[in-house]
Amino acid sequence: MTIAVTGPFASGKSTFVRLLGELGAETVSADEIVHHLLAQDEATISRIVERFGENTLGERGVDRRALGRKVFGDPEALRDLEELLHPLVRRETKRRVAASDADLFVAEVPLLFEGGTGGDYDYTVAVAVPEERRRAWAAERGVDEAALRAIEARQLPQEEKARRADVVVQNDAGVDKLKEQAEELKKRSLDGSVFEQEE
Repeated sequence: MTIAVTGPFASGKSTFVRLLGELGAETVSADEIVHHLLAQDEATISRIVERFGENTLGERGVDRRALGRKVFGDPEALRDLEELLHPLVRRETKRRVAASDADLFVAEVPLLFEGGTGGDYDYTVAVAVPEERRRAWAAERGVDEAALRAIEARQLPQEEKARRADVVVQNDAGVDKLKEQAEELKKRSLDGSVFEQEE
């Protein structure tokens, strides 16, 4: 069984995927793959430097903070970065799914519907969060309003992600509630329950 988890920036989708991993699912995160590519993949590092400049290099591969300063707030630069990284992330995710023998495989895919890859998975899950909470979490990560708008311009609205997903997880009441929903999702996925969009 394969499940893709999506949601807007700073919605808690990484936390939800981590909780599913703690419950025994095999997981992969787009962010984790990007981290590896920027730190260790020579071809990717070279392409980043070629497009964004030598000052994006750090002690070990690409300095993610320096790169972030280049792309957040610059829609064209962000698009170029996504066009460079996203095919590599998709390829690695597919490879891991194919190699897995886990009962439940969960992938975190921020641009799942935007990239047209929802059909690659048995089920899709959208994590939804109250807007004021999401903006506060984005600010805690050092992402200001301009940067957040640039990210959002490349994504479907939260409501549309929720409408397209098989299951919507509400991240509005803390980690314990999120864990309960992770447990329910795992149980339903493994016992063959039909996933139904909850009104």
